[in-house]
Amino acid sequence: MAVSTEMNQSLSLVARARRARLARIWKYLNRHPEASMRELKTHDFLMVIMQEAGLQPQVFGGFPGFVVDVGKGEPRVGLRADMDALIQNIDGVPTAVHSCGHDANMAIVATVMLELSEISDSIGTGVRAIFQPSEEAGNGAELVAELGVVDNLDYLFGVHLRPGDELRSPYFSPAIAHGACLFVEGSIRGQDHHGARPHTGVNAIDVALEISNELHRMKIDPLTPTSAKLTMLKAGGALNVIPGSAQFGIDLRAQTNESMEALKQRLISFCGQITSRLAVPIELDFQDAVPAASVGLEAERILAGAIESQHGMNSLVPRTVTSGSDDFHFYSVRNERLQAAMLGVGANVHPGLHHPEMTFEFAALERAAAVMVEACMQALILKE
Repeated sequence: MAVSTEMNQSLSLVARARRARLARIWKYLNRHPEASMRELKTHDFLMVIMQEAGLQPQVFGGFPGFVVDVGKGEPRVGLRADMDALIQNIDGVPTAVHSCGHDANMAIVATVMLELSEISDSIGTGVRAIFQPSEEAGNGAELVAELGVVDNLDYLFGVHLRPGDELRSPYFSPAIAHGACLFVEGSIRGQDHHGARPHTGVNAIDVALEISNELHRMKIDPLTPTSAKLTMLKAGGALNVIPGSAQFGIDLRAQTNESMEALKQRLISFCGQITSRLAVPIELDFQDAVPAASVGLEAERILAGAIESQHGMNSLVPRTVTSGSDDFHFYSVRNERLQAAMLGVGANVHPGLHHPEMTFEFAALERAAAVMVEACMQALILKE
């Protein structure tokens, strides 16, 4: 009985210390959101925290962010946190806000690293945290991966709060199967003509609407969720001039990379057909291609075991499948043998991710940190 009491007291002290750390880190990050590639104060704040713990962060140099390692050996297990906030209109003013929960992701990973640093002498194979910029712009992970920071890793764990309608508190999923995403900026380059003489040219707005209709008519494998839609259109000016030119934007989504490639090729094909039929050039610029998830089954199994170990079988739900995207999966593209999985955290997120007034249950961060510490320890055992 005495041993059990001592153990409970020790666990209680760990929990209180974790809660205090999380609160301190999260409060600062939540109050100082910064847009993609401008996460300078965020970078500095996290660097100081790591340095105060005796760790030695290594900065990326050309853009915000850094890696930091714990343990005596070469890092073989990695954690990733995304640092940027969204820019949203609040009372008519473009404002940075952590409405996707990246403040929570950073607080969890930073807390885990601080806890691991306290037992670093007992860690042989090391753990590396990647504090990455510009997830929202879709290109941060690709830039960071090109620096080689995951090339020698065997495991990489991410973490993200999930929308309430996807995963409720206190549940966790051991992987998030994101879909692929591709943004397209297009232009229609014809000649303006008089509003009284519509027969003398081609109306760029009609061309854009035809593109929109073709997007809705595209048929891909019905077993794979896909989405293709016009999301931006700029054309015209004077009310008595028919615009010959226009700019448009398209958002493509697919649950697999193969279906995304099919969507892309269909778009290229029918835009080419429209150009040939109407003799109006259509140019397409493909931007911020984010791959679909390639979930590492062993990494998923480790996270599942950590969830069960820390919170019981009833807290574990199957892999979360979502149409949203995340550049986390660029790391698996860079290192094909990498076992990567992202922990899905039920936190009663309301009204939803990317909503400027998004709120969540803070206690979920404590539970997630416990899972991530346990997952790191399990992965380290497997590599030693």
